[in-house]
Amino acid sequence: MLKKLFLAVIFLATLSQTHAEPLIKAETFTLKNGLQFFLLVNKRAPIVFYSTWFKVGSADEVPGKTGLAHYLEHLMETGLPEVQMGQFLEDFQSSGSHSNAITTRDHTYYYKTMMTDHLELLMRYEAGRMRGVAFNQTKFDTEKNVILEERLMRTETNPDEYFNEKFNNVFFSVHPYKNPIIGWEKDIRGLTLDDVKAFHKKWYQPNNAYIIVSGDFDPAQVKIWAEKYYGDLPVGEKVQRQRPQEPLKKAKVAPVVVEHPKVAQLSISEIYPLPDLKKSNYQDMLALILLAEFLEGDFQGSLYEVLVHQKKWVSSFASSSAFFSERDPWSFAFYVKPTPDAKWEDIEAAIHQKLKQIAQKGVKQDDLKRARHYVYNELVMSLDDIYQKAILLGDVLSSDVTLDQLNALPTDLEKVTSKDIQRVIKTYLQPEKAVVGVLKKGQSVGASKEKAQ
Repeated sequence: MLKKLFLAVIFLATLSQTHAEPLIKAETFTLKNGLQFFLLVNKRAPIVFYSTWFKVGSADEVPGKTGLAHYLEHLMETGLPEVQMGQFLEDFQSSGSHSNAITTRDHTYYYKTMMTDHLELLMRYEAGRMRGVAFNQTKFDTEKNVILEERLMRTETNPDEYFNEKFNNVFFSVHPYKNPIIGWEKDIRGLTLDDVKAFHKKWYQPNNAYIIVSGDFDPAQVKIWAEKYYGDLPVGEKVQRQRPQEPLKKAKVAPVVVEHPKVAQLSISEIYPLPDLKKSNYQDMLALILLAEFLEGDFQGSLYEVLVHQKKWVSSFASSSAFFSERDPWSFAFYVKPTPDAKWEDIEAAIHQKLKQIAQKGVKQDDLKRARHYVYNELVMSLDDIYQKAILLGDVLSSDVTLDQLNALPTDLEKVTSKDIQRVIKTYLQPEKAVVGVLKKGQSVGASKEKAQ
């Protein structure tokens, strides 16, 4: 899911400046307690998508307490004050609503989709997340078993997720992105109900949250209900997100090789760590985004064309530059699935040679322009959906990018030149900085560091 959300933001980043209207037109207001609202009106159908975002994720946990953010998400529904009001809950469940919750490294959000007629009921219900939640020891114990089973089914028995967990733990030396969102098994078993209560009290405050309402509704009425159900919530203590940052210079990391019996096809990743370009060099960030789009696109001379069509060394190829999907610095990455007779040494050499070629000669202006047009078409479709539009905005805000920056991306990207792309390759995509990850079939589950085959 995280990959899809990131791709949606990349679509956003390459929108043509010919689009006259803002990418996302939102009416915003903030209550006295700091709670922000973003209103996205779409009158196409009498449906509302309502999402509550808390600025806390797994990367905000302390060592030894991993999994707390996700654990709290599990306990939240049954602990809400309004749940105890029998008829209220019965009415809500019979309203045709759909709900879920997602915990990421940087945020936790809860969403519901329902008919517009039930919006006030929904806002009354959702305000309970920031009130005195009634956590229950019995429910806490039950959910611990559920979460441990979830970890087993979704991580340990899933080759891709298992690889991501092992790779990230090596790729990051100190940053909490090294820890799995669901938490390490030992930490989960050691968590207590008091841990959850303290975590909720610290992070689930109106001044540490924002709400996105998308669909068919009256903005003026939403403002009235917002004040009615959220306005009396007290301001919480301001929290600082204290995360240790990765050092810019690190020793070369050996290839991370992970084996899993359920692997269907060998897959290899080459990941380049990057600094925080959102704050230090925004132009370079945009150049890397366009470079990734070109390399994986169906362009003459792209890596996709070379590796998939010409050499036939890989059955699939992708490149990505993960900036807007995460709050803190992440990476520039290549992902390949080699064909049976292909050698990684040849594939890696082709990748490095292509980067060297672009660093020397640049990218044709027509190719850059065409790439923007390709992603523009996909973006238009995603922004027309009340769910995708709200999630896109929520993710971008969570990554510490403002709505104004979001809407300025088309114009900003037009300023990126071929020389910018040449510069970022020379500056950030140096082979000695890359970390290689290998996921291959094995008789048992395991991870090691060894030479990629």
